[in-house]
Order: sequence, then structure tokens, then C-alpha cells
Amino acid sequence: MGAAKKGHRITVSLPNSDYAILSALAERYDISLSWLARKAITDFLERYENEEVQLPLGLGHALRSGLHDK
Repeated sequence: MGAAKKGHRITVSLPNSDYAILSALAERYDISLSWLARKAITDFLERYENEEVQLPLGLGHALRSGLHDK
């Protein structure tokens, strides 16, 4: 199956702390890391289209710190 049917593959590098949080979420909800990444990207693109998110975002640890509380 070629990229036209399956889509495109990308590779990203994450800090260990982000990877640990994502892995825990994937395990908790019995989903794959790939599914979780695709969902996050899709949600971001929908927000970008609807709310005209301004890039660059300047995402930092402070924005992700709320994930630790959940």
C-alpha cells in the first residue's frame, strides 16, 4: 500500500517528560501513540481553521503542566 492510500509518515522527537505523559494516556485509554498523535494533530488543525491560531505558538512546558494534574 503506497502513501496515497495510507497517508504520509512523519517523525517527531519529544522530550522524555512529554513522551511519558503521552504513553501513560495511551495506556490508560487503551489507544496507540499513533492514534493519539493523529488525534492531536487533527484537533489542532480544526482549531487552526476555526479560530485562526497564530503561528508560531511558542509552546512551552508551562502550557503542558496542566496535563500532570489530570
